Amino acid sequence: MSAANPTGIPTPLPSPELPAGRARLVVTGFMGTGKTTVGREAARLLGMPFVDLDEVIERRSAASVTETFATHGQEAFRALERDAVADAARLSGAVVATGGGAPVDRASFAALADGSTVAVLRCEPGELLVRLGDAASRPLLAPDPAGRIRDLLAERDDAYRAAGDPLDTTGRSSEEVAAEAAERHRAGAGRPADVRVAVETASRRYHVLIGDGTADRVAEAIPSGAGLAAVVCDGAVLASTGDRVAKSLKDAGVQVETIALPPGEAAKTLDIVAGVWDRFREAGLTRGDVVVAVGGGAALDAAGFGAATFARGVALVNVPTTLLAMVDASVGGKTGIDHGAVKNLVGAFHQPTAVIADPTTLDGLPVPDLRCGLAEAVKSFVLASPLALDVLESVPLDRDGVPTHLEWVIEQAVRVKAAFVSLDEEDRGPRHALNLGHTFAHGIESASGFRVPHGEAVAVGMIAAARLGAAAGVTDPGLAGRLVALVGRFGLPTQVPAGLDRDGIMEGMASDKKRRAGRAVFVVPAPGGAALLDGVDPTEAIAALEARR
Repeated sequence: MSAANPTGIPTPLPSPELPAGRARLVVTGFMGTGKTTVGREAARLLGMPFVDLDEVIERRSAASVTETFATHGQEAFRALERDAVADAARLSGAVVATGGGAPVDRASFAALADGSTVAVLRCEPGELLVRLGDAASRPLLAPDPAGRIRDLLAERDDAYRAAGDPLDTTGRSSEEVAAEAAERHRAGAGRPADVRVAVETASRRYHVLIGDGTADRVAEAIPSGAGLAAVVCDGAVLASTGDRVAKSLKDAGVQVETIALPPGEAAKTLDIVAGVWDRFREAGLTRGDVVVAVGGGAALDAAGFGAATFARGVALVNVPTTLLAMVDASVGGKTGIDHGAVKNLVGAFHQPTAVIADPTTLDGLPVPDLRCGLAEAVKSFVLASPLALDVLESVPLDRDGVPTHLEWVIEQAVRVKAAFVSLDEEDRGPRHALNLGHTFAHGIESASGFRVPHGEAVAVGMIAAARLGAAAGVTDPGLAGRLVALVGRFGLPTQVPAGLDRDGIMEGMASDKKRRAGRAVFVVPAPGGAALLDGVDPTEAIAALEARR
């Protein structure tokens, strides 16, 4: 690739504030109180990811805390700490251990504490002195550890009191303390059976409900007064999730009309949707009733387009049954069908009244399909914050290479999607950030005759976008390598599949819906979100896609 900037001035697409998700558990307190050990054990007990902010700072600065203090001073370390705390405040449903001085910066800590259970670990000074042992690695304790412990505890007492409820660790094992912290979290803000992520657009406010078993409670999400529900379902899940949804509705006294769709893109044709309209009319569906769409992205597109256009719009509830649909297609109101060999050429914005994302519906989903969903999730984590990506890189995987914290991954991705949709309902500006890597992906899909799955194309496209952004000077040069490692860890491709025609890829990119004045535009990662690159030299774009490093 050329080192020259291949673009004009990039248009920033910053990530907005994220809606709330599950509450965090924040573990803080003085050095030696066991924050990291307690936090890690509490995370295990709660089934939540764990983040140690001191470790985050050390990775970012490529130096230990002691080295940072010695080389750059306490203020430099506190600046790094503030950035890490701010990033942690954009996560939900995680256990976060902070450094002992984090609560002293009350403004930054307040953002982290908001919506969190905060456990402030305490310990008697004498026991702290024994626990800390050799103070050589604790610059703040030199030259008199006992005296400095007393002085620092006194200095920070007000900040610790303001930070949250104390949890005494004196004479107690880390396991005991972690169990109490976890119990406080469950009893307080806690871990509910499910989580609601708000989507607030100009046309409608609704929630994405995420949690095991939520598909059995769809009746709770339909508009009041709806006497008839048309369950438009991918035929592949009709006997599983489709039956669960229909039973929930019937048990609530709602009349159900079930309509099966062909699998995949075959559902997204005018003929299929016309048949759905006919079934709506025969069943007597009115604007006061509801369409419940069940299936993957294609089924939700077709059913949603049917709901948007029948009787000038019928209420819609989405029940995604693939990971890709949960983290992307089910949220945001985009509905559409294919026409003239162009994917999603005809469509409408039609926001659902609710989205029900039940991870149990993913049971039995082929692993390649799960991986495709993970590609869209990675995109969301890139947009969320540097720390979100750090955590995703470290979450444990099961034997199929799927994150064990899959429900948490869904939650974070949905929060990002919801934030952009709330800010830009009709995709006219900031929401373009969600197309990160997608211009490349659409070129790959088109050149392959859509044989390459969307998620696999997005995985390759994100890496290319990071390279293109680095060449334009707006993306961290190291991000492309990190993405290669991460998507590879999930079993996704990192390079363009062999045999695809180069001209076909370029033609597919040029015909992408987001083009301007006949030219492809590219969304690339940027600090704080993404950036839109216009006027990219096609040879530079293809070089980014074909690069091997």
